[in-house]
Amino acid sequence: MAPFTGHPFDLELWLRIGYYVSRGVDPYTITAPIPGLSFPGAEFMTWIGYPPTWAFFQAGLYKIYSLSGIQDRFLYYALIKQPMIIADLLVGYLLFKIISDLKDGFSGRRAFLFWMLCPFTIVISSVWGMFDQIILVLVLGSVLLIEETQKSALMEALGFLLKVIPLIYFFILAFVQSSRARIANYLALSIGASIFFALAPYLFFSKWSLGQLTSVGVEVTHKIGSSSNYWFILPFYTNHHTLPASVLDVLNIASYVWIPVIAIASIFCVICIRNRENMTQNLSLALLFVTLVFFLTKSVVNEQYVIYFLGFGLIDYYAVASRRRKKLFHAVWVSSFVFLIANNTYFARFLEPLSTRYLQLDTMFENGSLGDIRLDIMLLSGLVFSAFSLAYLLSLYGEVKKIKSLPRVLVNNR
Repeated sequence: MAPFTGHPFDLELWLRIGYYVSRGVDPYTITAPIPGLSFPGAEFMTWIGYPPTWAFFQAGLYKIYSLSGIQDRFLYYALIKQPMIIADLLVGYLLFKIISDLKDGFSGRRAFLFWMLCPFTIVISSVWGMFDQIILVLVLGSVLLIEETQKSALMEALGFLLKVIPLIYFFILAFVQSSRARIANYLALSIGASIFFALAPYLFFSKWSLGQLTSVGVEVTHKIGSSSNYWFILPFYTNHHTLPASVLDVLNIASYVWIPVIAIASIFCVICIRNRENMTQNLSLALLFVTLVFFLTKSVVNEQYVIYFLGFGLIDYYAVASRRRKKLFHAVWVSSFVFLIANNTYFARFLEPLSTRYLQLDTMFENGSLGDIRLDIMLLSGLVFSAFSLAYLLSLYGEVKKIKSLPRVLVNNR
């Protein structure tokens, strides 16, 4: 499955930046298809939306492929996906370890099996070729090492050197440290390391444009487009209508709302869980809380972001075991999975590495009456996903708030 499937934008982009960056080309430039490597029917495409670390990572994988001497693009596709597949195993192990320590080994094994067999996680890494599992490994590591300030800070920094989303967890991870000195240390080390390593390549590649990197960061902050939450109402409406400029101006402002709301949610979590016992469990609940706030406020929530919900949600599912949230847990990821299936033209899009026939099938599902049905499914699943996320958040709010008022002995023995 891994060698023959892939997202026609993301996986195609990974193989291109591997090829071009290994030759010193700026990863934030338009690239042409690579003969013998690119998907059939591939065209010119834009750049990554992450710091340059991922580009260097892909350049290393391309070097390994080229040194093998085997000219087979499917071998290259499989090689690109190996870090994601390995990360899946690591996430499964970390969840097993965390839940076994918090509850028991049986629950830990069940969580491991769910993670490894869940169709959502399999599609994101082995079929799609997206790398959020790698980020989740680093964030879970930051949680487990929270009492070791420097190690936790470095893992968090490495997380947002690969992808910006771990920034939503940064405030909580920093401010649950046990003293002001540790908080300052966490802030200085994580911010300093991430800035240094993000900008270091520009000291050696003088032709690379730092301004282009900055513009990518600005775009990611308030990007408006197809989203797996209620914001999909916008592309659904604009498919047949034109929005006035005044409405677009309001939406552009609204797209920044997630930033102050995440900050408020983070402060709430820090107040509730700081210096409490059962830090791993309580911190996991706090990061899950912030993840759900992100789902409900960000103007673009991509399907792969649900990977973070699954990771922290499994800790809640097996360690806290709220009957209501167990049902909501499945409702959230299943509704997102329905959106993922429709958004990717019922998996036809993932088969484009094989033949242009699947590109034609993808186009057929996107247009005409079939396209309208697809948009209806995406709108409905996006609204349902948002509703279930809100219900889960409200239930979790009471759980997190309760941590603050629990006597220490009860926190120890929950």
